[in-house]
Amino acid sequence: MRSIDEALELILSHTKNFGVEEISIHHALNRILAEDIFADRDYPPFNRSTMDGYAVVASDLLEKKLTELKLIETIHAGDIAKLRVSPGTCIKIMTGAPIPDGADAVVRVEDCIENNSNVQFKTTFISPKQFIAQQGEDIQKGNLLIKKNIKLDAPAIAVLAVAGKARVKVYSLPSVTVVSTGNEIVNVNDKILPHQIRDSNSIALSSFLKQYNISCDTVLEKDDKIILKETFKNFLHKDILIITGGVSMGDADYVPEVLISLGVKEIFHRVKIKPGNPLWFGVMPNGGVVFGLPGNPVSVQAAFKVFIEPYLRACFNMEALKPFYLPLFNDKPKKSKFTEYFPCSIVTKNKVTGLESKKMNSSGDIAATLYSDGLAIHPERTEMMKENTIVEFYSWNS
Repeated sequence: MRSIDEALELILSHTKNFGVEEISIHHALNRILAEDIFADRDYPPFNRSTMDGYAVVASDLLEKKLTELKLIETIHAGDIAKLRVSPGTCIKIMTGAPIPDGADAVVRVEDCIENNSNVQFKTTFISPKQFIAQQGEDIQKGNLLIKKNIKLDAPAIAVLAVAGKARVKVYSLPSVTVVSTGNEIVNVNDKILPHQIRDSNSIALSSFLKQYNISCDTVLEKDDKIILKETFKNFLHKDILIITGGVSMGDADYVPEVLISLGVKEIFHRVKIKPGNPLWFGVMPNGGVVFGLPGNPVSVQAAFKVFIEPYLRACFNMEALKPFYLPLFNDKPKKSKFTEYFPCSIVTKNKVTGLESKKMNSSGDIAATLYSDGLAIHPERTEMMKENTIVEFYSWNS
């Protein structure tokens, strides 16, 4: 039986790249960037006004103590001034517009009174360059804007647009199939009998995978060796095959035996973790990997977070997920001899943010992770975690 660290090391030793493709930024949300993005020009690309107001020569107000200037032009964002601001004059300017030649400050519109072709200034508080964003003060041409190997979120995609990257290189997505096994399992759309349960595992796994924009095929199968063999045979070309159920010690737990008969090499079976102890991992003849997960829903969700997600991130050259370290606001007794992952909610008490563990009857308790924010870790060698113990915590939201 492997430790969690040993199992992860073996899993990560079989990571592979799925290739690179170029896509429109309109389809890039949650994709993993495969190229560094550099600034194609300065940002801002010109000196621009950060306020609606009047572009002036600062010394007119500071040194000459003028309180009224001649208004010679009005410019909006997207306009370029036709005239130059000379001493004694000003140009009305809108937020985002380029600073006219000759001007070195902007006075806010609320500090001025415009009267026909003249502007009166109600303030003497002014300094050179005030309310002017200088060319290149945010980013200079050629600077690195976005490092590769990150998941593209909305702010990153906005920066891609500003940089003129209408198309961007991202890592190609793996082909994935999820097979839920069990005689008691039925599809969510099917009529259900009292002794049956609806499949939630394939739904949970497909939802987790969508965090990385990965789509998957889902299949439900009975605990039958012949049927399982025919089913698995159809997916040996996949990059990733995830199977739930059939990996423990029961009479109908055929999955490891069937996989091995198809030429899938077993790398390990069973890990010192709760929930999820019967985890099976193997490599298909084509180099794709198989994760055999126990069938209980909390086990499946924990296994994705602890083992499958790190594998995906490594394949995409992403950094490993980093935990939060937060106080646990309740006592947590040990339930097993293994390292335990247990669902928690993030709460604030007395202005301190920490965790409250969720009630969990067993790994089959489908409601245990409902309203939780992620999983905390109860180390193998720690019998009791007392209130306010600092624990390692991983959010569901990667």
